Amino acid sequence: MKKILSFVVAFFMFGIASSYAQSVEYQGEVDLGYSFGIGDFGIDRINLHTVQGAKIGDHFSLGAGLGVDWYYNEYGSDIMLPIYLNAKGYLPVSDKFSPFASLDLGYGVGVTTNASGFYWSPSIGIKYSKLKVQIGYVSQSLSDSGVSVSMSAFQFKVGLVF
Repeated sequence: MKKILSFVVAFFMFGIASSYAQSVEYQGEVDLGYSFGIGDFGIDRINLHTVQGAKIGDHFSLGAGLGVDWYYNEYGSDIMLPIYLNAKGYLPVSDKFSPFASLDLGYGVGVTTNASGFYWSPSIGIKYSKLKVQIGYVSQSLSDSGVSVSMSAFQFKVGLVF
């Protein structure tokens, strides 16, 4: 009896694992955005980001992101490369329309400066077919020579999902 029960449990678990494996598929994204600096160290920036990862079922995606953020103001400009993990939760309303919540966590590396530090960005948005629009908050902490600052911004992005 134990062998039969073990076989049934193993067969059932294999069936569940196969169905989940079929619902995981590649998902890539490319976003172009603008961030309006806020706070004491609020500097505007233009963003070009990509996330490459997997869509898991209809409600979740997980991926690795890489971006180019061009910071500029009247005193000059700097380029940062945020490298991050991205997680999204979707609430599909129809086959084409899905509101979502997103979180990026990672590290920003200075290209034109030695400063670098923790990067994070929570946001909400809407995906319609292959097009997505999102708004959110972004914070880039920078440390250089013992001095640390946090540069925050309100962010708006449009992008494509493929």
